[in-house]
Amino acid sequence: MKTKITQALIGGIAATLVMTMVMFIGPMMGLPKMNPASMLSMMIGVPVFMGWVLHFMIGIIFALVYMYLFVPFLHFF
Repeated sequence: MKTKITQALIGGIAATLVMTMVMFIGPMMGLPKMNPASMLSMMIGVPVFMGWVLHFMIGIIFALVYMYLFVPFLHFF
C-alpha cells in the first residue's frame, strides 16, 4: 500500500508532466510559447537541466502542500 506522501510525489510528477505538455502544445492553439525550464534557468542563472529539475521540484512541492493543507478537510465532502 502506498503512503500519502508517495501518492503526492507521484501525483506531483504526473501533474507537472501534463502541465508541461500543455505548455508545449499551447503555441499550436494560439497561446504564447512557454518553456518553464528555460524561464527558471534564465531567472536564476543556472543551466537548463537545473531549470527542469527545479520545475519538477516545484510541482512536487505543490502536491505535498496540497496534501498537507487540503486533504484533511476532504472527509467532510
